[in-house]
Amino acid sequence: MVWLDEYERRARLVPGLLAIFPVAILLSVLSLRQLPTVSYAMGAVVLIGTPVVVADIVRQQGRKAEKTLWASWGGPPTTAWLRLREPSDNEVQRDLWRMAVAEVSHVELLSLRAERANPLRADQAIATAVGQVRDRTRDNEKFKLLFNENRNYGFARNLYGVRWIGRGISLGGVLVAGAYMAWLSLGRHQDGITAENLFGVAVCFAFFIYWCLWPSPGRVREAANKYAQQLLQSAVTLKGDAAATVSDPNA
Repeated sequence: MVWLDEYERRARLVPGLLAIFPVAILLSVLSLRQLPTVSYAMGAVVLIGTPVVVADIVRQQGRKAEKTLWASWGGPPTTAWLRLREPSDNEVQRDLWRMAVAEVSHVELLSLRAERANPLRADQAIATAVGQVRDRTRDNEKFKLLFNENRNYGFARNLYGVRWIGRGISLGGVLVAGAYMAWLSLGRHQDGITAENLFGVAVCFAFFIYWCLWPSPGRVREAANKYAQQLLQSAVTLKGDAAATVSDPNA
């Protein structure tokens, strides 16, 4: 897919393809893929850039889910971890991250007293500073680990965002394939319970179970935490690089 980059393919397109995959199975069960018009239509769908549309829809659903999840978490992990007004599992690490983020972004983070007086402004300062750090870590080769964690988080978030679509399509596949088998057996007095038809029903049902069990807030939060940790650590790396450049002007 030349029109989608590596991140988009993994984090956006793959969740979308997983959601609509039962449609392809259903076309096989109904023997529709053998029809020339269906084959031409499927080829046209790819050529006219439908993967881009799918990726965009998945992105939108993922963003919606993200807002809901962040609200339940008390904000993005990076914001929560850099707050002074909340307890920290490792205050030394938090202070190191805060100093690095502030220095790299040139955004002053509020003191504990100022945070308590104006929590919203404190969170806005953190979000702005983290955004500046994110913009300075776009080099996928230099920050490969960060890129991988960002991609993993995007995949988990978007997969969770389209879970209802995936459930609906896969369950619909089970029902339609089952109805088709019953129609062949009862309506047309043919053998509708064939290995191919049973396989199609089983695959659609397996996808339904997958969509019910795998995408979860817990998995998204785990991926978000890993990405947030790597992003904040990247700020420390940038701070160290800047310090090294200052100490060695010829570098």
